[in-house]
Amino acid sequence: ALRRIVVIADNCSDQTADLARAAGAECLERTAPTEGGKPRALAWAIEQLDLSAWDACVVIDADTVVTSGFARALAALMPLRNRAVQAYFGPMNEMETGLTRLAGVLARVRYEVTYPLKARVGLNCPLTGNGMCLGAGMLADGGWRHFSITENWELYADYTARGIPIDYARDALLRSHEAPTMGQGATQRNRWMAGRLHVLGDYWRALASSTRIGLAQKLDAFAELAGLSPVLHVVIALTLAALASLLLASPLSLIFLWAAAASLLPLTLSVLIVLARHPEPWRTVAAFGILPFYAVWRALTAARTLFSLNDRTWRKTERPGRV
Repeated sequence: ALRRIVVIADNCSDQTADLARAAGAECLERTAPTEGGKPRALAWAIEQLDLSAWDACVVIDADTVVTSGFARALAALMPLRNRAVQAYFGPMNEMETGLTRLAGVLARVRYEVTYPLKARVGLNCPLTGNGMCLGAGMLADGGWRHFSITENWELYADYTARGIPIDYARDALLRSHEAPTMGQGATQRNRWMAGRLHVLGDYWRALASSTRIGLAQKLDAFAELAGLSPVLHVVIALTLAALASLLLASPLSLIFLWAAAASLLPLTLSVLIVLARHPEPWRTVAAFGILPFYAVWRALTAARTLFSLNDRTWRKTERPGRV
């Protein structure tokens, strides 16, 4: 009686609706081939639901496993009606390949180091699309209105500018399959990078002019939206340091070297903390051997994204291991 499970069968031609109902869930079937994508499916579904009797709506992707205690961990942060909370979203197949191990390390950095620190000092935690707990009061007030290719970043920017708190529930754990190869992950990473840049362009004025948040929150929001992925950060920092050492005379080259090292220090410390707690630290350290190849691929992927920023088409990420 305290929860309601609703599956959105969005433009489905398979047995999704039948299987969902057989498993005990409600199912809303939507057919709109020309208006596909997760944001529009959510907007349509929320219009069908009476949220007045509920505290919050949790968005969970269909290929995700929710662990025991997930709802209790969110309920521990009550009241939820006028706030948002992000759950811990990690890879299910972390130990499968070197690539999934690297993804696992970055997920642990985000959810075990960065987000707890943000929550402790009162900064909003970015929403990551899966495991977003959204207050029913906020959704009832105007419905769903976020339709960018990364609706989670748009939610984060909008809520932050409006002074709506976004907390973090570390014990609310859910997992899904991480792409085990670079090719399978390209679509998702293109969308993430392009989507963040689009949101930055759309919301920077609202964030900068907001009277509901302080300077620290504004700077942190800009850093989140404009920031590079950890791997791209490493690539650019090392490239600039190498160029400075080759082309600039000392002490100017030393300044660039120290600046590059300083920019990488928080990430380095976070990775060391994660590895110290990791269940398979040495095999994971060995996976860092593929980092040079992965870094080149990420740089090429980022370059392709920058040349296609005008494309705002929402594209579904094909994941392995679907059942």
